Amino acid sequence: MKNFLIHSVAAISGFVCVVSCSEQTSDLESFSQSTANELRIVTHTREGDDPSASVASVYLFNGSGAFVRTLQTDAAGSYTSASASVKLPEGSYTLCALGPGDLSSFQIPATPSPTSTITPVEGQAMGDLLMASSTVSLSDGDAETVDMTLQRKVLELSTVTISQVPADVTGVTVSVAPFYSAIQFNGTYVEDNPLTVTIPLTAATTEGVWEATPRQLVFPSKGVPTITVTFTHAEGEPSSYTYTAETALTANNKYDIAGTYTEPLGVTLSGSLSLQPWADTNTDIPFDFDENNAVSDSGSGSGAGSDPASGSGGSDAGSGASDAPVVGQTYKGCYVVSVDETNRTAVLLANTLKNNIVNESQMANALISYPKPEGVTNSWRVPTLSECNLFFADINTPGIEKGQYYCMNDGTLSRVKVDKGTDSNFVKEVISSDYVSTVYLRPVIDITY
Repeated sequence: MKNFLIHSVAAISGFVCVVSCSEQTSDLESFSQSTANELRIVTHTREGDDPSASVASVYLFNGSGAFVRTLQTDAAGSYTSASASVKLPEGSYTLCALGPGDLSSFQIPATPSPTSTITPVEGQAMGDLLMASSTVSLSDGDAETVDMTLQRKVLELSTVTISQVPADVTGVTVSVAPFYSAIQFNGTYVEDNPLTVTIPLTAATTEGVWEATPRQLVFPSKGVPTITVTFTHAEGEPSSYTYTAETALTANNKYDIAGTYTEPLGVTLSGSLSLQPWADTNTDIPFDFDENNAVSDSGSGSGAGSDPASGSGGSDAGSGASDAPVVGQTYKGCYVVSVDETNRTAVLLANTLKNNIVNESQMANALISYPKPEGVTNSWRVPTLSECNLFFADINTPGIEKGQYYCMNDGTLSRVKVDKGTDSNFVKEVISSDYVSTVYLRPVIDITY
């Protein structure tokens, strides 16, 4: 069976400051008008995105994570960047940008923190959501410009089609679960209360075809999702069939779900799940499942994928304990930091480290320069503090050098100080930081298996 082939959009495009972008300048009312430290914020869209999405609300937090104020970036015409500027006292700041301009479909706290949650408004269709975050330190007399490239945090369930539906079927629904229910200002998805999306289909003019075009925006799936097709019959109980996907459904992609129901000898449901990045073309990924995947109307049944004896099917086909990543061992050529067996996800550590990174653009370029493990479509990222504590504590983690390493601590770029010992490495200190050339980058990447 083919794996998901997700065409990723380039993680970060080159920053282009458009001279004719209009700027909105405002002073913090609580600060002195003589404050000389000016922060200019430029928000960009990535190639292929709607230029209007560059307009963003930028939330400023001080070094303690306390909310300072909100700025609205502004752009003229169809430019793909927008800007605003503000005068601030010296200190460290975290910036969280939310776009596009209309965020009325989300519940956003009036005075948030970097870990405050953004949730969809109940009863409304979720709108588009792009986000970016950055940290900056202002010294007395500084004038700094921060470039922020907005990245989409939602995916689209575009179309659903089930073909060759039996004549006695009076209703068809397709459910996909689980999806993240919310996201924090720092860009971290909320694990609690995962959501199920259920899409009712209607009979098409073509006999036996049921379809829907939901164009529904949702947060990414929490791990590998399960797709459930349910038939309601004219007589008797509903019948349901489940399929476990081979990989997570990720942000900035559009997905089409298509299945064909056949019953020559026994019952088989086969079809395809296709996807496209926002600015790319569709790719079909076939899947098969049969009566071994059937569940009762009460929801019982394994739902674990195709019959292993058939040699085809879901994510468990052909895999055993030896194929799964193990913490502290090597998988796909990389050290395994952590494993979530329930969701069949893991975090892998890059084999090499880099330094001489002095700004956000260089960090972005460094992350995309790392080769990805075979079959992995996610992007490399800066590890969290908890992930650093895991792989630094293992004396057998390859390639650890004494020094300072970048990490994310509660959504803020930070660095940890690491010493090497005989039996263990030691994380001695956590420092909130901007970019320093001597600090090492050792990124991690999220995978499914």
